[in-house]
Amino acid sequence: MPLTICIYEDHRHGQFEPLSRLRPVYLMRSGIMSLHQRAGCFFDTVHVCLASRKVLAPVIGEQARDYPVNIVKRGEGDVLFLNGRMRDIGDLPQLVSEAQLSTRFSNGGETVAVLFKRDTINSMPSIVTPEQFVERFNSAADNIADQETKAALYDFCWDFVEDIDTMIRADYDRLRPSLPPSAGTTAQGAWLVNEGDIYLAQGVSVAPGALLDASGGPIFIDTQTRIESQAAIYGPTYVGPNSRIVAGKIEASSIGHTCRAGGEIEASIFQSYVNKYHAGFIGHSYVGSWVNFGAMTTNSDLKNNYSNVKVTVGGKVIDTGSLKVGSFIGDHTKFGIGSLLTTGICTGVCCNIFGGGVTSDREVPSFSWGNSGNWQPYDLERAILTVRRSCERRNAPLSSHEEHLLQLIAEGKSPDEGIISF
Repeated sequence: MPLTICIYEDHRHGQFEPLSRLRPVYLMRSGIMSLHQRAGCFFDTVHVCLASRKVLAPVIGEQARDYPVNIVKRGEGDVLFLNGRMRDIGDLPQLVSEAQLSTRFSNGGETVAVLFKRDTINSMPSIVTPEQFVERFNSAADNIADQETKAALYDFCWDFVEDIDTMIRADYDRLRPSLPPSAGTTAQGAWLVNEGDIYLAQGVSVAPGALLDASGGPIFIDTQTRIESQAAIYGPTYVGPNSRIVAGKIEASSIGHTCRAGGEIEASIFQSYVNKYHAGFIGHSYVGSWVNFGAMTTNSDLKNNYSNVKVTVGGKVIDTGSLKVGSFIGDHTKFGIGSLLTTGICTGVCCNIFGGGVTSDREVPSFSWGNSGNWQPYDLERAILTVRRSCERRNAPLSSHEEHLLQLIAEGKSPDEGIISF
């Protein structure tokens, strides 16, 4: 019988800041699909819903309209609570299908998923909150089995960047058979290399002098996107709907919807509405929505001594174990021309960074104004005004829910109410 799946947010969301300030981890992506979209591909599901911090619920409702938030309609079958940090599904689908009892599936002591069989939840109403399932889990603990799984979870933002190549390939292979034939238009004088691994969706246009080279992996250009002259895209790369790619080079990256991208971008993820229109380099980075890069903004993704990059998240210094790690940039942050970003920097939400030179801080708090050595608090009213103007330029007005969330962040409030812990 088909499952009801609830994809939930757990207590480790803070490890993904600044990106997790305005979204749960499962709305992030490493390939073509976000985590919550990919998770549903592995199960015979009748219903998928989302569970999150209550402060995020109204914003998620606007961003993921097809999914109920913090409400579980459990139907007549079993219910699977799936950790939203899912990195590798592993053997979990098989274990779930074979389970005869309600079961907690874990890996290395972390809960990956909890399966509630019908006999455990028969007495519950048809519409239930996620917290009620946690209560049922605790009350029925003696009758819930424990099983190890090979399924693995994401731990930090740089894990997403590390997976770009693998996940774009996997998502492309999963999606391509069900997609209509390529319908984009390619002008004479454009170059498509290994064309069988290039997908141009409806409304895509590729201008003369553009290069799409899928020799190193597939290229997926989504609907109504334009690739301008002198733009070079190397696979594996995804470019989301309604975007515009201008002169420069993009390689092994995942670009979200309604982005403007140019210059040099390597092994990076842009959420949506990102504006990097000019020359400058962004590499091995995860960039939140509504970020604007002034001309020549460049980040470092490799230390001069070739040692592991350490990143500071929430004041805690973490060794990434990787030589190549770039920047992690919160939503609505703006960079003036000539901004230079140190290796492994985290910049918070709604920062305004300008003045040129190197921003040498390891972690820049949200609502910071200025640059290293001369930070000031970014006045909330002025910051919100800038956010509104940015959103209006893309015909996507700032909602009252997101404005309230930005105000809470500016006030240093980050309530955890609503996270799920099994």
